[in-house]
Amino acid sequence: MMTLAARVTQKPDRSVVALSGELDLASVSDLAEAVGVAMGGGRRNLVVDVAQLRFCDSEGLEALLRIQADVASGGGTMTLTHVHGRVQRVMELTGLGQAFTIIPEQRKGS
Repeated sequence: MMTLAARVTQKPDRSVVALSGELDLASVSDLAEAVGVAMGGGRRNLVVDVAQLRFCDSEGLEALLRIQADVASGGGTMTLTHVHGRVQRVMELTGLGQAFTIIPEQRKGS
């Protein structure tokens, strides 16, 4: 069983949480913890990079929706980047792709 790893990077205008592994019922608390760290100190803009996410189930999508709502209620924004493969397919099948702001892949270092 693969677990979820979350790497937090602070940029001047946003916090980035890069996910790798599997986002499911067993790992949504790890995601919530990483987002808490990322958004600490009053930061408002969050980018969730799913380039290395190999699996995401309905619990993972629900967690992302909750986080997006929390960030928005605080006056911030949440975007997803590097959405592809199985994650993209699940979003298409559930119709949740439209529920998220998905930005094109960014160059390294941006």
